[in-house]
Amino acid sequence: MDDKLPEDRSTPFSGSIHSHPELSSQATRGNTCASFQYDENQKSLCLASRQSTITEEVNADSLERYSFELEEKIRDKDVSAGHSYVGAKEDEGKAKEIRREAKLEVSTDVVLRNEKYLKDFILFCSIFPSDYEFTKDMLVWQWIAEGLINLGEDEIMEGESIRCFDTLLKLGYIMPAGYNHRIDQMKYRVGEEKVNAFIQKQQYLEPKFQKYLDTEEITDSLKVDRLSLAFKEIDCINFWTSKHCGQLKMLSIHRCYGSKMKNLLPSDLFLKLQALKILNLSHTDIMALPSSVENLKALQCLDMYATPIMGLPESMRCLSNLRTLNLDGCLSLRTLPKCTSMLINLRHLVLDVVGQLQSMPAGIGKLSKLRTLRAFLVGEDEGSRIGELKDMNKLKGSLLISNLENVSTKEEAAEAYLCNKQDLKKIELQWSDLQDNKNPDEEEILESLQPPLGIEELKIFFYSGGVLPSWISNPSFTEVVSITLYKCRYCDTLPPLGELPALKFLSILEMNEVVEINSLFCRRNQITNQHRHVAFPKLEKLSFDSMAKLEKWTGVVNGDFPYLRHLIIAHCGELVVLPFLSHLNSLLHVEIINCPQLSCLPEGGLPPTLELLMIKDCPKLKERCCNDQCDDWPKVARIPAFYINNQKVSVDSAEISEMIA
Repeated sequence: MDDKLPEDRSTPFSGSIHSHPELSSQATRGNTCASFQYDENQKSLCLASRQSTITEEVNADSLERYSFELEEKIRDKDVSAGHSYVGAKEDEGKAKEIRREAKLEVSTDVVLRNEKYLKDFILFCSIFPSDYEFTKDMLVWQWIAEGLINLGEDEIMEGESIRCFDTLLKLGYIMPAGYNHRIDQMKYRVGEEKVNAFIQKQQYLEPKFQKYLDTEEITDSLKVDRLSLAFKEIDCINFWTSKHCGQLKMLSIHRCYGSKMKNLLPSDLFLKLQALKILNLSHTDIMALPSSVENLKALQCLDMYATPIMGLPESMRCLSNLRTLNLDGCLSLRTLPKCTSMLINLRHLVLDVVGQLQSMPAGIGKLSKLRTLRAFLVGEDEGSRIGELKDMNKLKGSLLISNLENVSTKEEAAEAYLCNKQDLKKIELQWSDLQDNKNPDEEEILESLQPPLGIEELKIFFYSGGVLPSWISNPSFTEVVSITLYKCRYCDTLPPLGELPALKFLSILEMNEVVEINSLFCRRNQITNQHRHVAFPKLEKLSFDSMAKLEKWTGVVNGDFPYLRHLIIAHCGELVVLPFLSHLNSLLHVEIINCPQLSCLPEGGLPPTLELLMIKDCPKLKERCCNDQCDDWPKVARIPAFYINNQKVSVDSAEISEMIA
């Protein structure tokens, strides 16, 4: 490949929409990366390009070299600050600041020299616009798709890439950009200042240049292998150029705030882009992909995040190397193409399955390499039943299995082989909320859906069986930290969840048939003199909410709940008895809300550690502790923050009764 660059470098770079583009690891082989940016003033396109000749791999720096570089950096900063080096030493505050900044910069340089992949990762990120937001997962998957890291196994590559991401985050090359609550993930952006400073230091990169484009051919288009398009009006972009970038490996289209765009791409856009590995169309207005997408045989990552796309073409069956398909936020999408099951190398299928799809594509179980799938909609027809999960043993992270009412037998449920999916950390099992009657068959079905022992979070929604499964309280689940039981309306007893050794958060909501919570909630066997099991040894937060028939909570003994900090009891209309709580020496926060039959606080009082007690809509309890004349006042008088009906109760108040009436 001819590496000679065009000679016209006279025009200064202006009107840039996003951060400086740069080449990726392919730079070590002399390839170029370009960014086409619409210059509103010039009404033309700007082409920014850099080229590299070689990337030096540096071994670990010796202490002597580090010290030398540090002193040199201090001198440089001292001179730039307008002081002499000796003067800086005399000015102790200035000297400390200079040394701190110099040490940080030299330490960063050392890290970048010693880390094998960091430079390439930074160069890759530099092609993004400054306001472009991404998740850790998507960036890591793009690094892998680009071939910046090649360590064989997916798990090893992802692990190393995540480690490098965290390093760049600490160094400021990647910056936090907020939190996406819908997907429960952080958002990030490029640290533009740090990345630009890094680019300027790269001596093997030739200076950036511009080339204004109208309809003329780009003479060096065959050199461009990374192309970023940013626009005010998509009509201003000459797609002719991108169509003929035969070596293009990454095409990323970005829109500026308030920009407009045609909702269709040219039908022949992808005819000559056989080398394309990454196609990023996120946040654009594209409603459909052209059928020429079938030519992208090398494509590994397709990002359609937050586009109004309504469907994908069946020609995608040719994308046999596709590893990542991001359709999250595509609110008009209702189905996946029938050919989805042919994408046998797919690792990450990213979308809100429950919110976007009406059903799973038939035969999705053939995607045995799939690692990311947020949810599975159980269907009644062949090819969409729960057994499609059988061979998906590489699934990781979280998985919601919805529409479980479509599972008929325990044998069918067992075909999912949930217990074999060792990388899953969060599992949600959900039935329809429209079931009106108790269904004993669901008891055997749920018993057959035992998760892997390594899960950390479990949620069960709308279960209509009368008994929870035996496995839910198995102490072998040593990593379960959170359990939510929601609207298991026909269960009349709680299992001995106190035997789970790592459980920290427990929420039980709308289990309307439970009348009494007793010692069986804490432990499977009765306490004996020879053996005593501490119930809920790690639990920090416990919540009972909307337990319509609950009358008594007993069975708590001294030593149970040693780390409980938050206790919430809400909307339990028949509750009259609370357990002994005074021994809970970690308890800080108690809320008792809308329990109208509860007439007194627990016998023995509340622990001295309690910092906040909130009582609301509990008229009988209010009369017991609203002032120093009440029977339960000694139990609450020393609590720093005591509220009744959202009003703080204070010993120093002269008219407490009137204040809370």
